Amino acid sequence: MSQAVLIVESEPWLGDHYQRTLEKGGDFTTLRATNAYAAMDMIDETPPVAIVLSLLLSGTSGLGLLHELQTYVDTAEIPVIVCSSLPDVRLNELEPYGVKRLLNSTLMRPDDLPTAVRSVLA
Repeated sequence: MSQAVLIVESEPWLGDHYQRTLEKGGDFTTLRATNAYAAMDMIDETPPVAIVLSLLLSGTSGLGLLHELQTYVDTAEIPVIVCSSLPDVRLNELEPYGVKRLLNSTLMRPDDLPTAVRSVLA
């Protein structure tokens, strides 16, 4: 049975890439949101097993979404994988917000994202 992973990415081509990468092996189905507000609506409707998040979103940033997730008991436990090209982002600074993995979106290989999602679900 496939598990739903929510991709929160404002760049359509990058979101498409993440979606294809996760669905390719058949392990996951994906949900897509382009901003934090749409992501929260989707999470309320269909809680994902994990979230793939860009920090650079239009409107409320990815950090705003991370903070919002931590304010609710049911969403605070959803593991988050951040994909970012920002040079000064550190995993240890994001871990209090439920971030389990940090991937550099400019250096990622095709299998990095599915591997990261599987690792946070193990």
